[in-house]
Amino acid sequence: MELSPRQQICELVGKSDSVLVCLPKNPDGDTVGSALGIFLILEKLNKKVTIVCPTAVPENFLFLPASENISHKLEGIREYVLSLEVRKENLEQLRYEVNDRLLNIFITAKNGDLENKLENKEIKLEPAKFKYDSIIVLGVQDLENLGVVYDENSELFFETPVINIDHHPSNEYFGKVNLVEIAASSTAEIIASIYPMFGEDILDDKIATALLTGIISGTESFQNKNTTPRSLIAAASLITAGADQQEIIRYLFKTKPVSILKLMGKVMSDLKYNSQYKLAWSIVAPEDFQRVNATPENLHPVIKDLIDSSPEIDIILLLYKDGSTVKGMINLVEQISGEELSKALNGESKDHQVTFELEEENFESAERIVLDKIKKWADGE
Repeated sequence: MELSPRQQICELVGKSDSVLVCLPKNPDGDTVGSALGIFLILEKLNKKVTIVCPTAVPENFLFLPASENISHKLEGIREYVLSLEVRKENLEQLRYEVNDRLLNIFITAKNGDLENKLENKEIKLEPAKFKYDSIIVLGVQDLENLGVVYDENSELFFETPVINIDHHPSNEYFGKVNLVEIAASSTAEIIASIYPMFGEDILDDKIATALLTGIISGTESFQNKNTTPRSLIAAASLITAGADQQEIIRYLFKTKPVSILKLMGKVMSDLKYNSQYKLAWSIVAPEDFQRVNATPENLHPVIKDLIDSSPEIDIILLLYKDGSTVKGMINLVEQISGEELSKALNGESKDHQVTFELEEENFESAERIVLDKIKKWADGE
């Protein structure tokens, strides 16, 4: 009988000594909580775990246990083998030194000089296997959503079994194992249904807090339409296991760093509004980020708060520069899908947010082009 995706995950993880856990670009609370929950579970299973995210993690999720283990670049993912044909009995000692950029390998022979024995022998440098036995990818529709982590290490993802866990209907089923449940409220809810397969006693308060953070973030504290009885049952079991619900609510909804508050003030002070389309937009220049000690990643909680707290706004657009080109993000109310708008802008759509990049280098032309495309999309053209 063919194994279910959950059974395949359990089997593949069980065989793995070293596991890579990947978050998408600009992760939300669901993917951060899910990744840290998986990280802690695997550590309790005595696995070597690396967790990587291509962009900065929002500050309000850094209270979570093990968040300090999230890195932003993969290094040392593969060994290389230097092969030289030589008889073992002729070797006394082998050592190496690194002098400036030169690797010097020293071979001490037992009997006589190795020079003649090694002459005309072929020396080979070949790649060995990657250090990871499996990869767990969370909350992304395709591998390109992993940004530079995938772009710079595509061979790793082709040669290593990938476990794809997600709840979005746009998922492209890119993994060797695909656990995609579109009826789930969040990726964290799916993981909360997996952990018992690794042992009923594996759940502790740290794992429970990470996973409950993912569920609360994914359901907007159980207020959005994705919330189901299954979401509530999963949350209740995690609270019973010791998840700190009050701390989660405080960091996710009641606490904002000063830099975020200042950035929100900058965005709101320059906000423009078109009542016909219920469209608001603002521009954030590089010097604005420097002035308030913020980064482009900090725009994600800002734009989400604005769309959630402004009943007169159905569409909100933020334009900013990250490098030399203009980039943008658009958030939509839940009743509006962003798939077609994403296509018009050659961007990506996820959870009612569209992100995109333009060829224009100045805000004035970028603003004109994007607003025109939004209006045409809204008019059904």
